[in-house]
Amino acid sequence: MISMILKRIKVKTPLGSETNCYIVKDEETMETMVIDPGAEVEKIEEMLDILKIDKLKYIYLTHCHGDHIGALEELKYKKGGKVLISRYDKEGLENSDINLSEYIGAGKIQIKPDIIIDDKDLLHLGNIEFKVIHTPGHTSRKHLFIL
Repeated sequence: MISMILKRIKVKTPLGSETNCYIVKDEETMETMVIDPGAEVEKIEEMLDILKIDKLKYIYLTHCHGDHIGALEELKYKKGGKVLISRYDKEGLENSDINLSEYIGAGKIQIKPDIIIDDKDLLHLGNIEFKVIHTPGHTSRKHLFIL
């Protein structure tokens, strides 16, 4: 039986709007992933500390908009983790004119991903397996995954 912790954190972006950030942890292996670290890295770190997580396995980005990546660089610096994003959003992650990070007040964010994700890829976090599903709508690039 898979034992998993899933936490949702509402983080406030520099524009004052809130966005969701998620933490997924396999309780047996302690492998952990943060999804969409949009802002307020200290809130994310606080939850990671509560969960007794010193190092991340993954930082998963559903898409490249600034309100979903605002805390990415600082979180990666402090907690590690490989940055994952879809093939369609790779360019946006590497280009602040596309991800609009400066526009929303998050500073210039331009980072190369560690792993490119495609539709139907399988992602393993300890004993948990996620299937990536391409779900365009909010952007043509957005991905989500299911257990």
